[in-house]
Amino acid sequence: MRGAKTNRLRKISASVLTLSVIAMAAEWVLLVAGLKRDEMIVGALCVIASALFLQFVYRSEGQELDIRLRDLIQAWRLPWYILSEAWTITRILLKDLAGIKRAGSFYRVCGFKTGKYDPLLIARRVLATAFTTMAPNSIVIGIDYEQSRMLFHQLERGSVSKMTQELGALPGGSEEGKS
Repeated sequence: MRGAKTNRLRKISASVLTLSVIAMAAEWVLLVAGLKRDEMIVGALCVIASALFLQFVYRSEGQELDIRLRDLIQAWRLPWYILSEAWTITRILLKDLAGIKRAGSFYRVCGFKTGKYDPLLIARRVLATAFTTMAPNSIVIGIDYEQSRMLFHQLERGSVSKMTQELGALPGGSEEGKS
């Protein structure tokens, strides 16, 4: 039965766990910027704890994603969105610093096609959150699958991007509130 929860515990593959541990250890070395004995002891304990937590989460999480190439390809728009919204944020900052216009703060809501158990809709929800939040003016607060709505924040009110619409957002988006 598609989308039904199962009680089976999944096992994480040894190669995925090994690569994750190597990545975490490398990130620790970069974080502390050195190989001092005390830092490596603390780092080893942190990596072990993180690996155990990763294994626990992987075994207990039953969410399935059905990521389609069509949805991943939507990322081609990201460089333009990042550049144009970086300019928007810079413009907002300069106007605010010059006392011309204070920066806005808009919490917005738009419809979003989603569901609780459909792996395709779950994957689109994940991609929409990640891709939309990469652009500096739009931060997705969350997508509610029960009400089929997406809550996001913008410093300058703008429309829902074409990329986010392709992943399930409905155009329009209403202004929920200004803070």
